[in-house]
Amino acid sequence: MEDEKRRLIPLLVTLIAAAICVAINLIAKVEFGVFVSRLFITVIVFYIIGYIVYVVFCLALKNEKDTEETEENAESSEKGGAPKDDEDEDED
Repeated sequence: MEDEKRRLIPLLVTLIAAAICVAINLIAKVEFGVFVSRLFITVIVFYIIGYIVYVVFCLALKNEKDTEETEENAESSEKGGAPKDDEDEDED
């Protein structure tokens, strides 16, 4: 469920940027050809920016999760317990 929400980040960033671009072009009364080319470039650029934000966000969450697991393993080994093994048992 959370991954599905995170996957919407590039789309939301793109839609917000496109809406702002449309509003600015309508207020400035730009001719149609220029309007379309600006909108196209805006959509491409902000989709790339949104995707970069998505990747960075996912990497940050992965690193945070790995750090928490490492701390849990260190605490359990200090207490004399066996460290947790998170590897899949299905791997051969």
